[in-house]
Amino acid sequence: MSEPSRSGYILRATAFYLLFGLGWIVLSDRVLLALSNPLELATLSAAKGIFFVLVSAGALLVALRAVPDRHPPVSDEGMPDPRPVTDLRRRWLNYGFAVLLTACMLLVHQTMAPMEGGHPQFILFMLPIAVSALVGGLGPGLLATFTALIGVDLLSQPPLHSLAASPQNQFRWGLLLVNGLVLSLLSDRLRRAKARLQRSSRLLNSVVQGTSDAVFVKNSQGHYLLANAAAGAFVNKANTGMLGATDEQLFDAASAQHLRELDLQVMQTAQVQTHEEALTPLDGSPRVFMVTKGPVFDEVGSVSGLFGIARDITSLKADQERLQASEAALREREQQLARVLQGSDQGYWDWHLPSNTFVVSERWETMLGYEPSEMDVATSRWPEIVHPEDLPVAMASIERHLSGTSDAHVVEIRCKTKQGGWRWILSRGSIVKRDEDGRPLIMAGTHTDVTERKQSERALREASVVFESSHEAIMMVNPEGLITKVNPAFTRITGFSEVEVSGRAPRVLASGQHGEPFYQELWHSLQQHDFWRGEICNRRKNGELYVAQETISVVRDPEGRVLHYIGVFADISQQKAHEAELDRVTHYDLLTGLPNRHLLSDRMDQSIRRSQRSGQPSAVCVLDLDGFKDINDRHGHDAGDQLLVALSARLQQVLRAEDTLARTSGDEFVLVLSEVGSPEECTLILDRLLQTVRLPLVLAPDLHLSVTASIGVSLYPADDADPDTLLRHADQAMYLAKQAGKNRYQLFDPESDRQAQAHQQNLHALERALTEGEFVLHYQPKVDLDSGEVIGAEALIRWQHPERGLLPPGDFLSHLHGSLLEPRLGEWVIASALEQLDRWGAQGLSMKVSVNISANHLLQPDFCPRLAQALARHPEVAPAHLELEVLESAAIADMGQAVDILRNCRHLGVHFSLDDFGTGYSSLTYLRQLPVDTLKIDQSFVRNMLSDADDLRIVQSVIQLAEVFHRQVIAEGVETLEHGARLRQMGCHCVQGFGIARPMPAQDLPGWCDGWLQAQAWQHL
Repeated sequence: MSEPSRSGYILRATAFYLLFGLGWIVLSDRVLLALSNPLELATLSAAKGIFFVLVSAGALLVALRAVPDRHPPVSDEGMPDPRPVTDLRRRWLNYGFAVLLTACMLLVHQTMAPMEGGHPQFILFMLPIAVSALVGGLGPGLLATFTALIGVDLLSQPPLHSLAASPQNQFRWGLLLVNGLVLSLLSDRLRRAKARLQRSSRLLNSVVQGTSDAVFVKNSQGHYLLANAAAGAFVNKANTGMLGATDEQLFDAASAQHLRELDLQVMQTAQVQTHEEALTPLDGSPRVFMVTKGPVFDEVGSVSGLFGIARDITSLKADQERLQASEAALREREQQLARVLQGSDQGYWDWHLPSNTFVVSERWETMLGYEPSEMDVATSRWPEIVHPEDLPVAMASIERHLSGTSDAHVVEIRCKTKQGGWRWILSRGSIVKRDEDGRPLIMAGTHTDVTERKQSERALREASVVFESSHEAIMMVNPEGLITKVNPAFTRITGFSEVEVSGRAPRVLASGQHGEPFYQELWHSLQQHDFWRGEICNRRKNGELYVAQETISVVRDPEGRVLHYIGVFADISQQKAHEAELDRVTHYDLLTGLPNRHLLSDRMDQSIRRSQRSGQPSAVCVLDLDGFKDINDRHGHDAGDQLLVALSARLQQVLRAEDTLARTSGDEFVLVLSEVGSPEECTLILDRLLQTVRLPLVLAPDLHLSVTASIGVSLYPADDADPDTLLRHADQAMYLAKQAGKNRYQLFDPESDRQAQAHQQNLHALERALTEGEFVLHYQPKVDLDSGEVIGAEALIRWQHPERGLLPPGDFLSHLHGSLLEPRLGEWVIASALEQLDRWGAQGLSMKVSVNISANHLLQPDFCPRLAQALARHPEVAPAHLELEVLESAAIADMGQAVDILRNCRHLGVHFSLDDFGTGYSSLTYLRQLPVDTLKIDQSFVRNMLSDADDLRIVQSVIQLAEVFHRQVIAEGVETLEHGARLRQMGCHCVQGFGIARPMPAQDLPGWCDGWLQAQAWQHL
């Protein structure tokens, strides 16, 4: 860009000279006329011309010497002198602005001229000249100057360039020219200085921000005044985030303290220092920096802070440390190699081929039993030293290497010892030096005694024959527990080839028949005795199980470390099957597969001992089929056998795993029930047994048989007797059952028998009542005390006994618990409630009804389908109008099954509530798991809450708990309206109880609802 600068300078110089010349001609003549008379005019005019020539020559010399050459001038910093860069369009705008601003000032001047008596006010034009020069530079400043000069001259009367003008005005006009020139030059210099400062700032910023080294400046207090992006990256911050921060805010305490000490040393010595700094940023890992720091001086020369340039050399330091470690390791390996060579159990030999000189080490001789230097090892004696069979092999190997056919001489030979025996020697060697023509000069090598290895290889070959031909499976396992080798017998027994099991753990054979204690005992034996022997059930490749008699041994090295495990096993499945068959014949009934009398005696002994340990009773039951002889006579013995087999299988499904079912004679069975808990639990089991026996058996498409059974029971320890006596007592009780009419059970103990009979009679009475339709439902209303709405009613069962009258549920429901009749009665209640809802709907009464269900009924497998069928029979009844109440205190054995059943029922649209909430022992568990909609506060708490503070707190807790779990809450047992008012204050507005209404027949409920709404008793709470 030198040419535009040079051309512009020439143009400016020419314009300046033109203006100066014209001004001199015009002004000088006026000055001469004003200061001299006509006589002196010629002399002064000549002097004026001489002065003009001298001045113009001097100006020309200065201009020519100052013309820029083809390269821009270089500043003192060594960079091109900056000039403000202005494009052509903006340049012309600057010139136009100068003319316009000056013209405006001329108008102002003309306006002020009358006020000033016609005298020109040149001071006004300094403003447009200064502004033009500052905005556009020298050119616009000069343009404004001359525009002002010419404009004032033209507007003045007389014109200032005429002789008639006042000398004072002409002098002031000249001062305006000089001031304009000076101001334009100073403004141009100012713009150039500003451009130079901006350039320096940009260069400095490019260097500071562009370098990968951290650059920073701190004041004497340690605050960062400047930081580039690299510095910010080192501490995981933006560089602007470092400004004003201290090292304590960027590094850990130790690093910050170290930095402060180094900074103080730099500022105290006022010298530049370079050193390494190991620092740990607050949010980063430790780093090492190479840092150069120096002082920063203020205007008076005092140290006001310091600057720093840091480079991250963490990776370089790590590389140096790794290099040092590698060098140390190399030195260690060199020392180790020297020690190995010194302590190696090898003999060395050196053979100078041109002289046929053969030299050996001391170990070469001692490994053959000679003392050092005792042995003559000349090549002529090799036939005496090397075995005759091996010498030709060794010489052939040497010849191959010397001729270049092989890379090295390697051969195993037998050498004679001093005692006359033979040792196996591994001889290795190669050419280590050649002459200039490439002929071998020196051959060197080693001798290694491999006698023990050769013996081991021979032993291994012999063992391999045994390994491969063994009839028993052999498996080798390494210390890591992985199979390394198996023999053919292993493949024959397991079906797995060596490739399939190599590298796998022996558990590939595991059958899953053994628990963890079995394997713990196995490993304990191996660790303690290095041996285990026993029977183990494994699985073949095809999935078939087999029993193996296995022996596992641990092989250790001299230091006791495990080398491997050897497992040897044989398939004894056929032997075990034969033993099992003998056991089955001895202990089991051949027809049904049940235990016979021999095994029954043992099972009875175990049951008695178990009862003695636990304190819970056990039962011995004799079961005899009623009318079995008639079946044999009518359908034949084959049909009778089929019936016995089918009945045995069915009875086993009913019994628990710990119970025993045995067959002692044709149609007589003995049951041993372990730890029955109580006589009541025993009677429940007996009921199930009788029901199971009564179910029809389909033996063929045209053969359906039904039988009943009589059972006699003897309980231990109530009947504290030996097994034979218990069996005899049970047999006696069985005959009593036969005499009582069959199809029943009889307890040997009179008191237990009486209770069992009473229970059985109650069940028969309840079954009869259900059949005869003696049960009825009464309904107790539920109301909302906020709105007064009747929100539903609870269906409560009553027994309309023909002799005792109307009985409440407490008089008979306890006999149903756990019986087969309980689900039947529950289904009747649901069906009756749905029928009543249907009838109320036909009458225009929309009502919701809740029904209580037992846990036994709920857990029936077909509960949900049967509920769906019941709903389907009443399509006009919305499923949401039926609510099933589950007792919170009921013991639900399978919570997962209950949750699934409730969810399936909810899909039908039926709602659930948790009844008697707070009386059970697992309220939170039920509430968290069961998908219920409503909690019913038990009436025992509500009834006494006005007088018992504990009951009141329980009611409050249940209400709060329902709110937390987003459940509705209803209180039962509201005896008075005062109870209702207190409950509503606590946030429970849904209630039921005698204070609202007693349970009533279905036909009375619509009238009661009308009366309740008319009385509006809830308004007075």
